[in-house]
Amino acid sequence: MPTYKTPDVYVEEISLFPPSVAEVETAIPAFIGYTEIMDVVGASILNPVPIRIGSLLEYEQFFGKGPKPSISRVELDDASNFKSASIGNVFFLYDSVRLFYANGGGDCYVISVGSYASSIAVGDFNRGLSAVQKVDEPTLLLFPDAAVLSASDLYGTLQAAALEQCGTLRDRFAVLDLRSDDPLGTAFRNNLPMNNLKYGAAYTPWLTVSLPKNVHYGDVKGTIFKFGANTPLKSFTDNASVQGLIDNYDNLLTDETMISAAMNALFGTNNTFRRKFEGLVNDFQAHSDEVNFAKIPKLLFDFGNMIDDWAKPLPLTASSLRNSDLLNTVRTYITSSLAGFYTDLVSYDNEAKHVGDGAPGGDPDGISGYVSQFTAADYTATQWGVTFSTATASTLFTDADTEVQKMNRMLVEIKASFEKINGIFLQVMQAMSEEERSYESSLLDLHPVYKKIIAGINASSTIVPPSGAIVGVYASTDSTRGVWKAPANVGLNSVIAPAATFTATQLDALNIDVNAGKSINAIRAFAGKGTLVWGARTLAGNDNEWRYVSVRRFFNMVEESVKKSTYWAVFEPNDANTWVKVRGMIENYLTQKWREGALAGATTKEAFFVKCGLGTTMTSQNILEGMMNVEIGMAVVRPAEFIVLKFSHKLQTS
Repeated sequence: MPTYKTPDVYVEEISLFPPSVAEVETAIPAFIGYTEIMDVVGASILNPVPIRIGSLLEYEQFFGKGPKPSISRVELDDASNFKSASIGNVFFLYDSVRLFYANGGGDCYVISVGSYASSIAVGDFNRGLSAVQKVDEPTLLLFPDAAVLSASDLYGTLQAAALEQCGTLRDRFAVLDLRSDDPLGTAFRNNLPMNNLKYGAAYTPWLTVSLPKNVHYGDVKGTIFKFGANTPLKSFTDNASVQGLIDNYDNLLTDETMISAAMNALFGTNNTFRRKFEGLVNDFQAHSDEVNFAKIPKLLFDFGNMIDDWAKPLPLTASSLRNSDLLNTVRTYITSSLAGFYTDLVSYDNEAKHVGDGAPGGDPDGISGYVSQFTAADYTATQWGVTFSTATASTLFTDADTEVQKMNRMLVEIKASFEKINGIFLQVMQAMSEEERSYESSLLDLHPVYKKIIAGINASSTIVPPSGAIVGVYASTDSTRGVWKAPANVGLNSVIAPAATFTATQLDALNIDVNAGKSINAIRAFAGKGTLVWGARTLAGNDNEWRYVSVRRFFNMVEESVKKSTYWAVFEPNDANTWVKVRGMIENYLTQKWREGALAGATTKEAFFVKCGLGTTMTSQNILEGMMNVEIGMAVVRPAEFIVLKFSHKLQTS
């Protein structure tokens, strides 16, 4: 109560209404997998960054499009019309995001754990899981790219870790895929541990889809077959200008492949050199007094040799390469940048070898017992115009520099060269990509057979894991009906059919697992209805409390909403006034959920209860310890999973 000292009229507002519960979002999936690009500051394969997006356009802005499909054969008929294509793919994140939006999805998070040049590894997904664990908003976890992992890695390691995260945080739910060769879930049930099953659901089989593909001439050249024989695209036209266009396109693709290989060898995230170099840099920065400096010069020397080996074969004439000016820029920059760097390396090595002998330029604090890492062949070789044995003294170091200062300067120099050379290569690739788009557009306009091939491939079906479409159904059902409505008996958009069908006995076994309770939800095709989600069970299929997806996710929503909405009560007086406010706030919220149909019961007393007070949920000791206990019970509506219609004959009575 304020103290008034000056005569005046004072206004006080009295708060009569209890605080309200703000409901959290329920369908914010986190997609973890591999992407084409990763235009996110600070992101790397070792440091995935969760990014929230709201549309497929935003996804493409940050992460690019889908991978180039692996096309092994394109069959044409005798009239050169498209018949079929053999298409393979191991990266499914992009198609899964497309299915998410096609089936009603909204905002989501994407965590890129690598590029399409990466090898799929369970460790990458574990890093993605660790990254998303630090973000509060995601409520669903899925990783469609992981469905190609081995059964032990996918089920026993990754999916088990996802369920553990869901059980620990209690604000998210895992949507799990089965391997394509395990549609009945035998390996899934054998490998997945029994922990936290109520926090996840599995769906089978994979889905047959026909989504547009990122296909270009480079993906189909050498795979076109007519009358069973491999047929070059040039043979389908007599137009000399079109044939010349194809020749130029072939040359460009050859150069592009070479540059891509060079970039991956030197700068790729999985490259051995890069990992070794970054590891040494990190060790140096963290433990500059302990790192073995003697190993660094040789490592940096090897880096220069790698660039030398890749750059020397690059074509330098316009007759062999249309982008010769850019490649000349690469050669020129590497030569001018690394020649001085080699000189610094030799100077450093020479200084280190003179420790304690009083020679000019000797290192004042030096390396005890230094042994040169260079061989005699290294010293007699000429690299970028520098012969090591005759290298002059470097201007990078001074006699007053300590060993740590010298190596710090050396690392700064090589890191700068590393990034600049990478930038030059990226410029070359960008220019080549622009030229490739121009060739592609011209080829589609001028070559009718090629246009038919691309159209046929885009219309061809492929299979993808179902999780992306399923979380789209979750999002759509939550927004139109509510999270308490089971996300089942719902049609899937942009889906041709399930990739497998099941007998009645197999469906029974999927839905009810008498051994471990690991229910698997089936996706089925119905005549006249399309492809429907035909299951609503969590993995805890034999648990009467947590059997259904809708019940588990409704509790997740209420628990998280009430938890966040009661933070105001922390450090409030632990007395009846606070208890009444908390109880009233929660009761008002649950009453609204009852009116919306989420809770069963003719009255609110039958639908839920909220208890909070001394003698009911707390003892005097609890109050002394600063604890305020609130008990909430809810009768959540459950899906009518089995509808039994009973018929009998009625005897005639008149």
